[in-house]
Amino acid sequence: MDRNNDEQRAERLARSFLNGDLSRRSFLRRAAGFSAAALSASSLGAVLTACSSSSSSAGPSGGAATGTPAAGGTLQAALTGEPDTIDPATSTIYTGAQVYDNIFNKLIDLDPSNNFYGQLATKWTASDDTTWVFDLVDTASFHNGEKFGPQDVVYTFERILDPKTASSYAPLYNAISKVEATGPTQVTFHLKTAFGPFLSNLANNGEIVNQKATESKDPSRNAVGTGPFEFVEWVQGDHITLKKNDTYFLSGKPFLDGITFKFLNVDQSRVDALRSGDLNWSDAVPLQQLNTLKSDPSFNYVTSATAGIPDYIAMNTTQPPFDNKLVRQAVYAALDRDAIRQVAYFGAGESGIEEVPTGSSWYDGTPLVAPDTEKAKSLLQQAGVTTPIEVEYLGLPQYPELLKTGEVIQQQLDAVGIKMSIKQVEVGVWFDAFVKGNYQITSAYQERTIDPDNFYALVVHSGGDINTTGYSNQQADQLIDQARTETDTQTRFDLYKQLRQIVFDDSPIIFVHYETINYLMQKNVVGSTVNPTLELRMQDVGFTTPA
Repeated sequence: MDRNNDEQRAERLARSFLNGDLSRRSFLRRAAGFSAAALSASSLGAVLTACSSSSSSAGPSGGAATGTPAAGGTLQAALTGEPDTIDPATSTIYTGAQVYDNIFNKLIDLDPSNNFYGQLATKWTASDDTTWVFDLVDTASFHNGEKFGPQDVVYTFERILDPKTASSYAPLYNAISKVEATGPTQVTFHLKTAFGPFLSNLANNGEIVNQKATESKDPSRNAVGTGPFEFVEWVQGDHITLKKNDTYFLSGKPFLDGITFKFLNVDQSRVDALRSGDLNWSDAVPLQQLNTLKSDPSFNYVTSATAGIPDYIAMNTTQPPFDNKLVRQAVYAALDRDAIRQVAYFGAGESGIEEVPTGSSWYDGTPLVAPDTEKAKSLLQQAGVTTPIEVEYLGLPQYPELLKTGEVIQQQLDAVGIKMSIKQVEVGVWFDAFVKGNYQITSAYQERTIDPDNFYALVVHSGGDINTTGYSNQQADQLIDQARTETDTQTRFDLYKQLRQIVFDDSPIIFVHYETINYLMQKNVVGSTVNPTLELRMQDVGFTTPA
């Protein structure tokens, strides 16, 4: 059923391009979101091949560098910030996932082409709309010596759904009625209703934990999984060290002896450290140098047009002045997204208006809204507020693009009668204020948005675990709930298109940019890819010569 709809959408996309309704750039980006099955079953595959072969390549492809990794070596890797926790059930910061996804495995995952593949599962089938059966590997063990089995899967999801865990990811799994072991290497999920994003959610936030390990030590600082690397130490404010799992169930992996994840600012020091050899790999580089560095023969560079992070403006709808919808709409009208992208991101990424990029199969083609200063002023007049309105923006100096976004917005809002001061705070202070609603306006991002449900169920739904704006709209909630219980892809696509229009109009959040992920590494480091879930699969990374 899903596959047929994907094929129909692929066919429509091919015809739109052939009819001249889409530019080549837009066509290539949107085509990248389709599966190989949809490409081969429609004319899209042939059109895409012809289009790609007729276009010249400008600069590096951004794909994984070629070369055969040799066993050995410790990778010195830079992350943009320090994790909040390495417990996958409770972490809400992207850098946490970058670390713990090397310690844990999930049942299934997504490859760079958005196709599901098994990690701890060898096979998965739906016997009906509410029953999923997973056959499991029989050769995996946890780092504490416990053998992996179906009971670990049961425990993992019962723990996520337990209110005592306070997992932000519980809404992604509240369709689960029961998880049970149905064999020595089999587990069955019973759902309350049909649930469209079930597999995507398992691939996105479904790391399997062990009960004994989780309950014997603080899981936020002592992660024990089945993954390719074992946790060694966490030196607060400096680094996290992992070592090779010598009994990893995938033969020949990992290549590295270990990884040291360092928490470093995104500035020139990263580039200098890569050149000197103090760093081997970096998850970000100063964007003002990106065009130069990605074509520098001294480095390997990877990126992806379909995997990244939506950046947005969040406004606290429970406090003045943003409890007034007209004031929020005035902010929406005043923003110049292209100016934000050019100044804050040095032209990198995409000017965003949705939670997914133009390359995603979920992208509905909503055009960017041009800034309208006069409309913004008129909306403020209709709101009955006295201008200038004074508001405070929480800025994060550790994330220079988000801080710079605030500085650009400050100028844009000033032109319509909103005086915005900027208060710079460190990430821990910012996060505490953000989740508790102790702010007026700020910039934020949502990690790992693959399926629209990953964003809307958590960030927009009334009472959502990451609904930090206090926004509540019954019609939006109904659309979110309905889209979740549909398994037909086209039906879900149409529901999300309706939902976006409501969010655009109410403006509790305003998408401004889609952040493309870029990795830069020394020339002798290979195997790194940008994946849809944004996890760092360091099991595939290694040095081309022993380090």
